[in-house]
Order: sequence, then C-alpha cells, then structure tokens
Amino acid sequence: MDKRYRFFLTTLLGAFVFAFWMWLYPQDLSYQEQNQLFLFTWDYLLERLALPGGLADWLSEFLVQFFDIRWAGALVMALLAVLLQRAVWRVGKGAYVFSLIPSLLLLVYQGDVDVLPSFAVAILLAVWACPLFLKAGWHRLWLIPLGWWLAGPVIVIPILLSVLDGRKLPDLLMLGWTALTFYAEYRLLAPQYPLRDALFGINYYRLVETLPVLQIVIPAVTFLCILACHLRFRLARPVISGAITVLLLAAGTFFGVRATYDKDTHETLAYDWLIRHERYADVIRRAEKYQPHNPVSACSVNFCLFTQGQLESRLTDFYQCGTGGLVLPSIRDNLSDITSAELLWMMGMPNITLQYCFDLQESIQNGRKSGRFMARIAECNIVNGWYDRAEKYLDMLSHSLFYRKWAQSRKALIRDEASVASDPVYAYIRHVRFKDDFITNYNTLDLMMAILYNQNKDNFMAAQYYEAWQRLGQLEQMEDAE
Repeated sequence: MDKRYRFFLTTLLGAFVFAFWMWLYPQDLSYQEQNQLFLFTWDYLLERLALPGGLADWLSEFLVQFFDIRWAGALVMALLAVLLQRAVWRVGKGAYVFSLIPSLLLLVYQGDVDVLPSFAVAILLAVWACPLFLKAGWHRLWLIPLGWWLAGPVIVIPILLSVLDGRKLPDLLMLGWTALTFYAEYRLLAPQYPLRDALFGINYYRLVETLPVLQIVIPAVTFLCILACHLRFRLARPVISGAITVLLLAAGTFFGVRATYDKDTHETLAYDWLIRHERYADVIRRAEKYQPHNPVSACSVNFCLFTQGQLESRLTDFYQCGTGGLVLPSIRDNLSDITSAELLWMMGMPNITLQYCFDLQESIQNGRKSGRFMARIAECNIVNGWYDRAEKYLDMLSHSLFYRKWAQSRKALIRDEASVASDPVYAYIRHVRFKDDFITNYNTLDLMMAILYNQNKDNFMAAQYYEAWQRLGQLEQMEDAE
C-alpha cells in the first residue's frame, strides 16, 4: 500500500507538471529556448565552468535546447520535478507528501519568466549531494568549494544538513570554512560580479543584480523538507493526513500560480510563440477572447490580421495604440521587437530587420546568444550578399543541435549565387527591398513603406501597412484633439 501510495503521488506530480507546460504555458518554454544557444564545443563548456554554478548552468542549457519541441520541453520539466521530489524523499525516507513541496514551489516561482531552469537543476544537484556530504567527514574540506563552484550557493543545503546531523565541534567549524571558501573563491575567480549575485546565484536568474524573495525561500524550504524527512518525521494517520496535505498543496499551488503568472505577460509570450510557428489564426482567436493592452500585443495581432487578409476590415476590432501598434520603434529588450522584425523582414527591409534582431540578441541580460535571432541575422546578411558575415553566424549555429541542419543547408546555399537567387524567400526579399541606400528614421517609416510599394507593386504588404498607418495616425490625431 505504501509503495502504491508513493507511486501514485509521484505519477500525479509528473503528469500535472507535464500537462501544465504542455497545454497551459508552452510559450514559456519557447521563451527560454530562444534566449540561449547551447553549443557542442569545448570552449562553450569551459566558459560555463569558469563561473560558480557552472555545471548546473551547462546542464540546464543542454536541457533547455529541447524546449524547441513542445512535448520534449514539457517532459524535461516534468522529469526535473519528479527527480527533485524523489531526491528529497530518498535523503531521509520520512513523510512522503513533504517531498512534493520543493517541486511545487519551483513551479510557482517559474511564473517569473526570467527564472532560469538552472536554478531547478542546481537545487537537484544539491539534494543529490546530501548523502555524500553526510558520509564525507573531513572530505567536506574540498567538497564544499567544489560543490559551490559546480552547483552554486544552493550547495549550502547538504552542508547545513551534514552539520545538523553531526552536531559536533568539527561539524560546526565547517560553517566557518564554508563562508571562508565561498568568499575566497568569489574574490579570486569571480570578482567582476556583485557579491550578492555570487552569494545567491549568478546564473539562477536572468536579470542582473536582481534577487527575488523566492530565490531564497525555495532553498530554505527544500532544506526544511529534507530535514523533516531525515529526522523521520511522520504524519499521524498517514493516509488521511496525507490526503489533506495533498489537497492543501494543490490549493496553495493553484493560488500561487494565479499570483505569480501575470496574464498579460504570458499572453504576449503566447502571441510570439504562435507567430514563431506561423499559427497566425490562433493569435486572432486568442485576441478575440482576451488581448493585453500593450503595444507588443497590438503589433502581434495586427501582423496576424495582415497574414489572414483582415488588416483593413478588422483593424479597429482590437486594441490599438496609434501607429506604434503596427511597427514598434526599436526597444532594447529581448522581446518587444520580435514581431516588428518579422514583419519588416517580410515587407522587404532586411537592414532594419538586422538592426532589430541584433538589438534583441544583445538585450538578453545574462549575455547569452539566441539561435532564433542569430538565424535571422544570418539571413539578412545572405539577402544583402554579405556571405562572409553570414557564414560566421552559420558556423556557430552548426555547433548546435536543432539549428545545425538548417545552418549547414544555408552554408551550402551561399556557395552558389544562382541557388541564392532562386531561393523563393531570399529572391522575393531581394525583389521588393529598397533599390537605393538612404538613412532610415522610424518617424518616416510610413514614407519608407510608400517608397517600397511605388518601386515595386508586388509589395502588397507595404501598401496595406501604409494605409493602416495613415488610418491609425488620423485616429490618434482625433483623440488628441478631443
């Protein structure tokens, strides 16, 4: 009965986490994947291992590349949740239901899209290290600095557990040794980072010099759950108490998710995910039910209206914010300009697209590269005939898993000018793009659309966007006058 009960709870956790990412928030997985580029090179591995928590970061990015496939990403997240839950329980074999808490707390915390999966991987490594630290004795003198360098500051979980388990003077001295080694390694090997980031995790959170409360709470709660299991804490009437505890955890997770998963943010991410997979009609259907009132969502919906031939007839059916809702001015973050870059590419403005995609990639706050943005940068260079520049990006992409085949096909393509000229996408962009060079200005973007259409009547998109620009500009003037 006890084994079946444990199997049921673990299966329930895994199925819930899988369904959560598979059907409720797959856009979050896509967002994580497009903000990194895992490379199968020694240099990439050494670059990650050069910082505290480097092994957790490298393993995390290896897993995140599979988020490009929806079901694979959901499966990875479910496996991480189940492995953490089982690891917490295996440390002490205590009340099984307590081992669910860290995994569920992580799910709530991941409502913040800047939480990196490396945080979950680091905690899992730390929990796996608990039995080793409990038996290590004086070997902890080298295990502590090694653990901090590989997993990051969450390695304090097995350190504290081993100290409380021994409760002798040598064990208590390990706390001082931990503080000394942490600070020494920081000063010698990572002084370029703020001390707060080094102490609470350099690669756990995407935004630099930001420390969410849950990043401290979750390791603390994980330690308390492990301690409860390790001390053989058991519930009275385990079946009834366990059922009540599961219901309380389910309710807490439900309200926690509602509190941390901002609807506007995740809906905007959903638009981007659907556009990336060319599911334009699905964006319009979602917007008919609920649309965030921000320029990014307006830009995404208007773009999808155009692809469905509805931009002129349904423009005013959705939220608008003036001409900025058609094409956004360059905003240096890693999300806002994506749809604008996509539509400018299709309209025949590869140089502006190149600028937008470069800014998008360089705005990833933890300094990572992006396979999605890098691929578009390479294509802009191909259209312009700058094959040497394009090949530099393609060489890097060829060391990845999911961009490798595409990059190799592009490298073969650019070796033959006739092949590039006959490619349906590149040939079209070359056909409709500007014929003359001039300095661009966002405030005259409508005039640039007019030039595109006047020089090539095949550029139907430029004409439609120019008309929509004038229409929204007039409405904006009328609102200002009122």
